[in-house]
Amino acid sequence: MKAPTASANSVFFWIDGKERGNFLRVKGRHAYAIFINSKLVVRSTGEVKLSVDSLANIYSNKLFIGLFSSFGAHHLDAELEKKSQLLSDDTIGLRKGNYFLDFAILASLLLMLGFTLLLQTNPTLTFDYLDVNKLFSFQDRDESTLALRIASSVNLLVYLFCSLFLALILLVSFHSMGDQVLIASQFTVRSTMQGFQQWIFLSAMIFGLLILKLIWLVILTSLFGFRDIVRIQFFNFVRVVLIAMSFLTLITIVYFVANVRDQRYFFHLITILSIIFSMGVVVMYFKLVARMPYHFFHLFSYLCASEIMPLVVLIKVFFY
Repeated sequence: MKAPTASANSVFFWIDGKERGNFLRVKGRHAYAIFINSKLVVRSTGEVKLSVDSLANIYSNKLFIGLFSSFGAHHLDAELEKKSQLLSDDTIGLRKGNYFLDFAILASLLLMLGFTLLLQTNPTLTFDYLDVNKLFSFQDRDESTLALRIASSVNLLVYLFCSLFLALILLVSFHSMGDQVLIASQFTVRSTMQGFQQWIFLSAMIFGLLILKLIWLVILTSLFGFRDIVRIQFFNFVRVVLIAMSFLTLITIVYFVANVRDQRYFFHLITILSIIFSMGVVVMYFKLVARMPYHFFHLFSYLCASEIMPLVVLIKVFFY
């Protein structure tokens, strides 16, 4: 494989098709196209693996490869893998998978134990968080006394459980989707112990963001003159997170039962999570309209500052 030449949106290089047993692996976070001898061969997103032997039989032993992406060539990664390297990588991949599977099983058991303890010690509060009917109810409904005490020790434990739950789903997605998002490379798992270290670190980040959001809501409600809204709003936000995690867990279980290995399917988990959070913002708007006698633009401005802009920044910076 000769040294590539590149422009802003494209990369070009030569491959010798006489070397048998090699594979061309191309990865990209955004949509891209692969040209071989000036002919369009593949349009894809994520990872594509092509046999050099098959390409040489179809085209010629001298393969002129062109990679193009309208998002720029900086996110594209092309690698020529030799047969011996593939065998070594497959062996390493199996070990990594076993490490991660051990971690995922142990972490899931710990989460199940934590949920059981929450359910036995505070069943009313736990069911309130998982009540879908109350989530989509736009009228005033009685919440439990503990639900309205958002800074109580019991609720802090729920926030911690929520952080651990979300962190585990994200780690599974990051591990299975490859490098389709930049943040995935920061949470690699090469051993069971490292899996727990990354889980604790990511959970601490999420818990910190939850507390930061709570403080931000307190500040905004004071500035906009809203009373007794922060408790309802934050409680419903955590409720959205828990319901979203339960839904994504079911999807992940289906993936593993069906032996799904396509990276794009796990990337879709992040997309689904973003959509659910966006729907939560819409639901919160109607809850505010039902409770607050303010003008549309006043409510919408508050919602932009408290929900929409933080969500857009989170999706853009961390996921896309």
